[in-house]
Amino acid sequence: MKFNLAIIISALVLLLGFFTNQSNLWIPITVLIAGMVDLFTRQWVSSDKLGSNQSLSVILKFMLALIGFYAMIGQVVCIGLIIWWFAF
Repeated sequence: MKFNLAIIISALVLLLGFFTNQSNLWIPITVLIAGMVDLFTRQWVSSDKLGSNQSLSVILKFMLALIGFYAMIGQVVCIGLIIWWFAF
């Protein structure tokens, strides 16, 4: 299994925040979960395959694409969170 960058960054930020007793750990936790969902569903979301109920498949693909987008944006937020923790 190949990990994506969102999983690696959020896991490192989560560990750093946990061991330094920081607040707002829900941010890297949710990014880690979104990264794992994105890892397992990205191939299906990016494919042209649709199930027998096409409208439901499109809605599900859209929701999973939003989760992947959250994981992508969340890694930037996690890096910003590190700066927030130690600068302020």
